[in-house]
Amino acid sequence: MNADLASTLTHRHGTPLYAYDLAQISARAEELFQALPQGSAVCYSFKANPLPAVARRVRECGGRAEITSEGELAAALAAGFTGAQMLFGGPGKTAHELDAALQAGIRLFSCESFRDLAALSAACGRHQADAEVLLRVNPSEAPDARLAMTGVESQFGFAEPLLLDPAARPQVHLPGLKIAGIHIYFGTQVAGVDALVTNTRRALECAERIEAALDFECRIFNVGGGFPWPYANDHAPTALTGLREALTTLWQATAGARRGAELWFESGRWLCASSGWLIARVLDLKPFPARTFVILDTGIHHLGGMAGLGRVPRGAVTVFNLSRDVAAEPAMTADLVGPLCTPLDALARGLKIPPVQPGDLIGIPNVGAYGVTASLLAFLSHPPPVEVAHQHGAEVEVWQLRHGHDRISR
Repeated sequence: MNADLASTLTHRHGTPLYAYDLAQISARAEELFQALPQGSAVCYSFKANPLPAVARRVRECGGRAEITSEGELAAALAAGFTGAQMLFGGPGKTAHELDAALQAGIRLFSCESFRDLAALSAACGRHQADAEVLLRVNPSEAPDARLAMTGVESQFGFAEPLLLDPAARPQVHLPGLKIAGIHIYFGTQVAGVDALVTNTRRALECAERIEAALDFECRIFNVGGGFPWPYANDHAPTALTGLREALTTLWQATAGARRGAELWFESGRWLCASSGWLIARVLDLKPFPARTFVILDTGIHHLGGMAGLGRVPRGAVTVFNLSRDVAAEPAMTADLVGPLCTPLDALARGLKIPPVQPGDLIGIPNVGAYGVTASLLAFLSHPPPVEVAHQHGAEVEVWQLRHGHDRISR
């Protein structure tokens, strides 16, 4: 993000503002496809950033859509995805959501329990439709990931022993459903290439055990992802050097590859994190003997509302002064706080930042994933930030989330 573009965008749309560089999404998508075995599919995890402009660029780069709600379904349709390009998942699907997905033409679902399968079978009956299913499995082995979603008791997926039990067979083969494959997602922010390879190997081994137990052949092996990228700082990203070669060797050794099955991965963070900057304005400085507070017009309602889940490591935020060249000036140490009426509204504490003064624009990089839609947007009823998709210095699309209450009855 350069100072001229930041000034132009904020002059037009005010602050705070999210700016997404679509060229960055194209670059990350090319890198990811080049790091995976030839012919692999990549599903874009809409939870990372459902903005249609962002998702549309992922689609144009060859990505599929992985969605888990009606809101994400609407965003995927707005981004130009067809039902045939979507995978609908999630551990708690309602009948209404299943109806909406089928009406939109979705015919591939990730199911996480026997109840989930039964509900989808019933929905297919209502719509006189057939659907394919990926069985989401919680393998017994724990992953190497910063946020694990398998290997522990979890709301996600079938515990592996359930599907290995012979009693599972009649419960997974239901009217209107065809078991098409296995879906395993070990966790997010996986440590590096070795861990990604290990997780993929474990996923493929688990899938082969489930195939044998349930007597079917996978058409799709969805082995998840967890490809890491820095969050809200300018740390160097993890290189994926050697990943394609290692995964190709692993995949080609499987029976699934030999019979022409498909290998799928998922990514949200890698694809869109680097595209995003949060641009805000310094409203006030409050110096005290022991600390200085820098008060911004943004806070945990726009970034880092999931800090309690470890999404924002408080000391790892990077701040740039986008109003003035302060490279020659000494850094200041400050608590970076927002305008909310709670002492919890802090993006960082005791952080070394470039010197700032009221009125300056500041920028926080690598927030194209898990930004505004992963924050406490409704808290204190501040308006959502404008979101601008741009490329080569020119605006492409401008969006803003709806906000406030609509009365539905008296």
